[in-house]
Amino acid sequence: MRKIGKVSIILLAGLALAGCSQKKEKSTKGNDQLKVTKVKKRPSKMGHLSANDLSPQKTVAVITAYAGNRYAGGWNKALSKGQADGLQVSLRNQDDYSYMKDGSGVAYMVAANAGYTLKQDGNDNIYYLFSNGKEIESVSMKQMVDYLNKRNSDALVNNLAKNAKVNDDRASFDGDDSSNSSASASGKKSNIQGDKGLFNVPSGMQGTWYTYSKYHKKIITLVMNKNKISGTEFKQPLELHTIDESFVEDNSYYKMPKSYQNATKNWGMVQVPNKRINGIDFMNVRSWMQDAGDGEYYGLHTEKGQTVLVEGAGAGALIDEVYWKTPALANQYKNVKFGDLKYFELPDED
Repeated sequence: MRKIGKVSIILLAGLALAGCSQKKEKSTKGNDQLKVTKVKKRPSKMGHLSANDLSPQKTVAVITAYAGNRYAGGWNKALSKGQADGLQVSLRNQDDYSYMKDGSGVAYMVAANAGYTLKQDGNDNIYYLFSNGKEIESVSMKQMVDYLNKRNSDALVNNLAKNAKVNDDRASFDGDDSSNSSASASGKKSNIQGDKGLFNVPSGMQGTWYTYSKYHKKIITLVMNKNKISGTEFKQPLELHTIDESFVEDNSYYKMPKSYQNATKNWGMVQVPNKRINGIDFMNVRSWMQDAGDGEYYGLHTEKGQTVLVEGAGAGALIDEVYWKTPALANQYKNVKFGDLKYFELPDED
């Protein structure tokens, strides 16, 4: 009995030692794998990109470099094309893309099947990436920059930004772009702070108007769409919106994030005076969140039996241009001052 007990004790001790040895070996292997993983993730160099105060070109470059490296398909092709030919980004109405549910109204299309939208969240922006008709990720600029810095992508981003072009293709004044026309006609407001929706220009004002400009010494045009103004003296079409007045009182445009300024740089805010000025019903147009200056006044009037569009300036909406429906009429009355209009007098030019 004693011999059997002794043998049993020896066997048990042996099994215990073997178990400890196996556990120790397993633990050691696990630690080795963890170290290898950490070493693989640690790059030899780190990039120096910053998520703060990026230009529109550099913002697009960061997003394309990030998405092109993370995702195959449309984004990867857009990155390759951007490296070869330069990035071409088209700003379009988000409403034109039914699958874009998140964002602030603007779709940034880097390719036909790769684009993004953004939405302000406090002082930060969330970027929603889309590919082949579906949302693939929501991500912050800091997350994208951190990802690229771990891959030392400074040169890639800087080269993309150098040749990037951002084109605003949201405006359509000829009525041929049905998608833009339907989006404008809805009067839908965006998710951008302070926006109360698109302003609908009175139907009588809509169309192309002509006047003879003493400054340009030729006939110039003013084009009014349902929600936009363009023409000879506009570098970019102005998209017309109404604004939350309390938002303007509590905020300064120049203190808003650059992303906000970029999104609204071609916006005009419209207010309609609650009474006639010099017998004319005007709409007043100023730049977005403008808190000084009087902007421009536009109103319909009748001269020589013709409907004209008058443009006024200053607090008194004094007339500085009279627009006609045809170039011939504009040329016919280019030197005429009408007695029922109060004019803004400019110095005579030599």
